[in-house]
Amino acid sequence: MRTRITNILLTPGVEGESHIPFIPDAEIQIDVNRIVYAGKAEGAPAFAAEETIDGEACLCMPGLVNLHTHTPMTYLRSAGADLVLADWLHKAIFPMEKQWDEQLIRAATDLGCMEMLRFGTTAFNDMYFYTDVMAQVIEHNGMRAMLGHGIVDFDESCADMDEGVAMAEKWNHAADDRIRFSLAPHSEGATTPKLLAKVVQTAGLMGIPVHIHVSETDADVKGCWRRRGVTPPAYLEQLGLLDLPVIAAHCVWCNDRDIEILRKHKVTIAHNPISNLKLASGIAPIAKMLKAGCKVALGTDGVASNNNLNLWEEIKLMPLLQKGVTLDPTVVTPAQTLKTATLRGARALGYNDLGLLKPGYLADLILVNLHTPQMLPATDMESNLIYAVQGSDVRLTMVNGRVLYRDGQYTTLDADTLLRKAGEGAAEMRRRLDASRA
Repeated sequence: MRTRITNILLTPGVEGESHIPFIPDAEIQIDVNRIVYAGKAEGAPAFAAEETIDGEACLCMPGLVNLHTHTPMTYLRSAGADLVLADWLHKAIFPMEKQWDEQLIRAATDLGCMEMLRFGTTAFNDMYFYTDVMAQVIEHNGMRAMLGHGIVDFDESCADMDEGVAMAEKWNHAADDRIRFSLAPHSEGATTPKLLAKVVQTAGLMGIPVHIHVSETDADVKGCWRRRGVTPPAYLEQLGLLDLPVIAAHCVWCNDRDIEILRKHKVTIAHNPISNLKLASGIAPIAKMLKAGCKVALGTDGVASNNNLNLWEEIKLMPLLQKGVTLDPTVVTPAQTLKTATLRGARALGYNDLGLLKPGYLADLILVNLHTPQMLPATDMESNLIYAVQGSDVRLTMVNGRVLYRDGQYTTLDADTLLRKAGEGAAEMRRRLDASRA
């Protein structure tokens, strides 16, 4: 399929961090799944398009990348509200997660993808269970994702490693390279040194990244000090894990030495501001991390601690939190913020041809409606893009050159069926939980 998108305001994305570029009266030309032209319409070469999309009154920009989530948890939305993290996990989440089966995971994953597509997310990084089923779902629905089977180890059996490795061997680079895999040890506190040593060796041999929760809470850091005598980043550095490509979720409780460790090893920090606030985990020192030269990307975490997959809320909140805690309105610019939601995430997933709209890059993009009350007047488009856009302003979401969502309609998902199944599936999980406690 050869596709032309015309009559747009184009932001090709952010490579630097000073300003967001905008190109008026632009068009994009796509050959199958690659961009062959992106720029002013008057300078566009001749192009025989099979489909032309009129983007009147829309901004065309790179698709968003959700760098940390647990997608099937859509069926656990709002579970354990207003509990401290330990109670939230042990009293609400873990008991519910024992009720999963393949059918429920399948529908819950599609529901999560439906939500992300609606809000302009084209790729996501996930850590969960039933990753074989999740990969099948993503292969069918057209999204782009990196999956990792969540690995825990308390007894040095390293039993979870087998599943994680098997799924990575089966699915990495599948579905026209839309599906990639990581190894996903849960955290320092939920693993042993033996397990993490195996992760280092195996991920290195397989050439895949590691996705892990790091310093999410004050309790995590204090526990690591008791067990290891160092902070989680220092511990992971000692094990050699940070010599690999690493996506470190949260990093809320990081001191200056931790920040330097993360910078030195080029770790990508997946910042999840709303989840961290809802669980009262704290506020990550993102302004300090960015100033130090750390790589920062954005995630939503799972919906049980968010309660949605609307990355635009994270985009707005990330700079606002940093301005509030530092009392400095100049920290975290719009350009830095957009980069965390697009290019940084794409690079962390291992793509060097994603996250920007320019020739040779993959055609993962969105159209955002500019003709809305909250977007007018457009006196400062950089500020409007970060602070005024709503997820509901997304009109079109394209992944790998294929339109998956457009004006309320999905091309690969049955929205009515998924919405009906959502209530039924959540009720079934509660019924099973009640039966297990009887």
